[in-house]
Amino acid sequence: MQKTIIALATVFALGSTAAMAQQQQSQDPMAQQQTQEITEGMLVKFVTAMEDVQGVTEKYRDQFQEAENQEEAREIQQSAQEEMIAAVEDAGLTPQEYNMIIQQAQNDEELRARLEEMTGEENS
Repeated sequence: MQKTIIALATVFALGSTAAMAQQQQSQDPMAQQQTQEITEGMLVKFVTAMEDVQGVTEKYRDQFQEAENQEEAREIQQSAQEEMIAAVEDAGLTPQEYNMIIQQAQNDEELRARLEEMTGEENS
């Protein structure tokens, strides 16, 4: 379950906002060292966003794999990324907050356990 949460969430993090994250880090080198407190409300929003992002991923997976050339694949990826960003924002998080939670969950067993518990409750 733990790997599933991180894997699903990372699809969005790595695929759509890597450039934004790099740009932010270059603008604010201290941002990487600062850790924002993650509230229970943020986690609820994160779980909602993660489920929506997973839906977008599933929606575009076959199209991406069947793309006839790199240009078509790029267009499909761009559409998927835009929908993923919208899903995160619709859930009430910024892409940066979403990515921050992913990064912290990768390194924090307690946070990861809380997310697993929340997704277990959501799926029951």
